Formats: sequence, structure tokens, C-alpha cells
Amino acid sequence: MKNCAVLSVAKISRPIFIIGIQRSGTTILDNLFTRHRDTAFFEGFCNRYYMAPWKFWLIPLQVRRYGKRPPSTEGRVWRRYFTEIDYVDETQLTEEMKRYYYSAIRAELRAFRAKRFVNKNPAHCLRLRWLNSMFPDAVYILIRRDPRAVVNSIYQKMLSYWDMQMNTEYEHGYKGYVTIKDVFGKDISKLESCVNFYNYNKMMLAQDVPIIKDRMTEVAYEDFIESPRQELTRLYEFTGLSWYKELENFIPEKLNLETNTKWEALPLDEKKILQRAFQAGNSITG
Repeated sequence: MKNCAVLSVAKISRPIFIIGIQRSGTTILDNLFTRHRDTAFFEGFCNRYYMAPWKFWLIPLQVRRYGKRPPSTEGRVWRRYFTEIDYVDETQLTEEMKRYYYSAIRAELRAFRAKRFVNKNPAHCLRLRWLNSMFPDAVYILIRRDPRAVVNSIYQKMLSYWDMQMNTEYEHGYKGYVTIKDVFGKDISKLESCVNFYNYNKMMLAQDVPIIKDRMTEVAYEDFIESPRQELTRLYEFTGLSWYKELENFIPEKLNLETNTKWEALPLDEKKILQRAFQAGNSITG
């Protein structure tokens, strides 16, 4: 009987993926979904073993020894084969990749004794066809935000991390915000490279979202911040997670929206770049 229970817990059924362009609010949603008692997610122990998948069996032991729900991470496993800016489709999915990701997720399901796996990673904007091929019954939450706020947030991160990341090596030679500048705007300003990076993600999303449209719901960051409990109740219902009383202890009535207008404090020439780039509003998929 015990073995049957373990097998049922390890079954990957309707994983939940939170998608959105970097700095769109995916972390806020992830924090609230990973607090749900019925969810499992990638955490630090998975990151420790991601290059040694034969050790994934240790994850349940480590998580339970931790004694409480550890903080979630995007999961370094997603960097095992590709960088955060690689566009990936179903033709690049291999049996080795399937075994690797199924093994990692099943380990987390066992670790949390959970039935549902949830994950957020902005790079999934570029991997929808690949994800869909691996998890054909997955459900998706797409969060969108004022693109001027998104790009400014990426830009500020780029400025704050620039010197530190210039000499930092990542998987596959990827160097974070430095790579964004190199790939999306080597001969233009850092802010303009961030605009190009945003538009690249938006274009790939708009192209691939139709294949998951019947299993996806959208939420506006601005609506979520204004009414988090109401929006989260809707999102839980959509994904098949139940509401329980204890959730009210950590879900606020309202969140801070001030960061959405920080772009207005930019120098005039930079403000004009954003205004010209995003006159049409904040639609992602159309």
C-alpha cells in the first residue's frame, strides 16, 4: 500500500506553469502558489543536484529534513540544456530531456507529498512549444504588466548588476544582463537593448500562445496588485487548487503598485524611448 501511495504522488498530472516576460510579476504569483499546501516546486536542493540528476532521489530527504517549506527557485534545471534567451520548440525535445525533467519533478512531488507541481520561469516565454510537447496536460497562467514598467525594471537591474556580471560565467556562456546588451543592442543604449529584449519575448509569446490557449488564463499585474485575494481565488479555481482558510493569513487585501510608475522618473530622453516604443499599451498576445 505504501508503494502505491508513493507512485500516485509521483505521477505528474496537470503541472502549473506561471509565464510572463521577465519583471512582469511572475515572482509574486509564484510566492503565493508555492505557499499552497498541495503544491510542489523546485527549491535549493534541486539546484544543488541539477548537474548530477542521479542524486535527485536525495531531494525528498533534504526537503523533509529542512523541517518547513523551503523557498522556491526558478530552477537551475531549466538551464541544463538552454540559456534564458534561447528560443526552443518541440523539435528540440529529446528522450534524455524528458527523463531528466520527469525525474526532477517527481522527486519534488515526493518531497512535498503533493499532487501538483508549480513553476515560474520567464524563460518559458521562449519554450512554450517545447513545454507543451513534454507536458501536454499542463495549465498556464500568463501575467502581463505595463511594458514601460517591465522594461524599466529590467533596465535598472542591468545597471545595478552590470559591473558584477561582466566577468561572471554562466551555463553555455550566458552572462545575464550583459548578454541582453550584447545580443539585443550591442550598438545602441542599454535601455534600447532592454526594449528589444522585451519585444523579442513578446513576439515569441504571441507566436506560440495559441497552442496552449485552451489551457491558459491571463492576469494583469495591475489588477492582481489591486485585488490579490479575488484574483488568486480565480487563478486557484482555474488551476484546480482548492481554497482553504489558512491562505488568508498570508494573502494581503492589496499590494503596492508604486513600482509601476518608476519609469516616469527616468531622464526625459529615456522616458521618450519608452513612450515611443509602447504607445499601443500592454497587450502581450495580440
